[in-house]
Amino acid sequence: MRATACVGFVLALSAALLAQQAPASQPAFDVVSIKQSQPGAPNRLPRISPGRVELFNTTLKSLIGTAYSRFPFDSREVVGGPPWIDSERFDIVATMEKPPQLAGFAMLGELSVMLRALIEQRFGVKAHNEQREGDVYTLTYARSDRKTGAGLLLVPDACAAALKELTGAAPPPQRTGPPPCSFGGPPGRLIGTGVTMAMFANVLSGYVGRPVLDRTARTGSFDLELTFDPASTAPGVPGAPPGPAPIDDRAPSIFTALQEQLGLKLESTRGQVDILVIDSAERPTPN
Repeated sequence: MRATACVGFVLALSAALLAQQAPASQPAFDVVSIKQSQPGAPNRLPRISPGRVELFNTTLKSLIGTAYSRFPFDSREVVGGPPWIDSERFDIVATMEKPPQLAGFAMLGELSVMLRALIEQRFGVKAHNEQREGDVYTLTYARSDRKTGAGLLLVPDACAAALKELTGAAPPPQRTGPPPCSFGGPPGRLIGTGVTMAMFANVLSGYVGRPVLDRTARTGSFDLELTFDPASTAPGVPGAPPGPAPIDDRAPSIFTALQEQLGLKLESTRGQVDILVIDSAERPTPN
């Protein structure tokens, strides 16, 4: 699966159905429909336009992770809840007459409030945060002079423009290649376009099987490309097809590729990890 713009990627795993009208002071979708996905339905990217969000074949666990996300590509672990939240899938269409007020990529403003209200009211979700000690990686420089590799290129900020395009505040330009502020690529290849180092650390967590904390203190936006042996990654890499990862003996491991191609490295350590714990959840009534 290839990610669209940053917010599009976040929304790919989000939404639910309103069971009752939200309080007047709380922004909410005007009309929301939710249905069980057809068995065997393929994964599809979200369809997002001004005033309308459509999400396909998504699980409640993914919805919860998105609705409670703290920043783009948030890799926080979600635990707890009944088993069905990670197996039963839903199609959702949510519309609004008045577009939500957005607060930039750090927080999605009213849209985050609306998504959480949908999940909490329709699915009866209750959740809380916990700090637990666990194994983590820190992302640092491979060289003492902090020189980076040819696969990491500083570029102008692209996320602000992507947000305007997504919400209809600006028309999308004609372009070829990946969209701005996104990650994608086939197995054994990770391509980032106009992303920050913190975003890269968050996405990298899914490839190495534990949280990655950015310790580079490197600011700005980057285009990056990483080529590695798919078999060297953790199980369940985002967007990977089901089944065992293919083996490419000609490519380095993802850890070696980070050093050789980007001039970065991962160091194993222990640290406090923020966990989202699901206390309760209920199946919705489709409509």
